[in-house]
Amino acid sequence: MEKPSSIKNSDKPQSVVLNNRNNLILTGISEVISTNDKLLLLKLSNTKLTITGQNINIAKLVIDTGELEATGQFDSIVYSNQIKKNIFSRIFK
Repeated sequence: MEKPSSIKNSDKPQSVVLNNRNNLILTGISEVISTNDKLLLLKLSNTKLTITGQNINIAKLVIDTGELEATGQFDSIVYSNQIKKNIFSRIFK
């Protein structure tokens, strides 16, 4: 069984739209790893997306389609090709 915050979207298009550094629209999200008012840590297929800023608030999240909208003041959007697996997934390959 799949995690509720995870979807299969390897063939879905991914996009990042940032308007005036305060309105962010993302598609292609497969998992929300972590979030707080200064950080969004997301998984897009096999890529990790780290978004930092101030007063970050998720305004809309649609798990089925992988869409996320957030507001706040965004400072950086960083892609990382490596997603670290937790200790249990490394032990139980």
